[in-house]
Amino acid sequence: MSAPTEDTSTMSPECALAHRPGYSKLHQDCRQTRDIPLPQSRGILLVPRCTCSHHRYTSPG
Repeated sequence: MSAPTEDTSTMSPECALAHRPGYSKLHQDCRQTRDIPLPQSRGILLVPRCTCSHHRYTSPG
């Protein structure tokens, strides 16, 4: 039986890989620490922030 895995589909590539053994230091390379909105739009995100539980966000955006 294997351990439950975390859903990495909404994480940055760095954090998704950092959940694998031996790659934990990649969390510090994550660049998706805030939402990037699509220019001239309301509520549409060009790049959403990483949802990795490793990051400690103090406020949205």
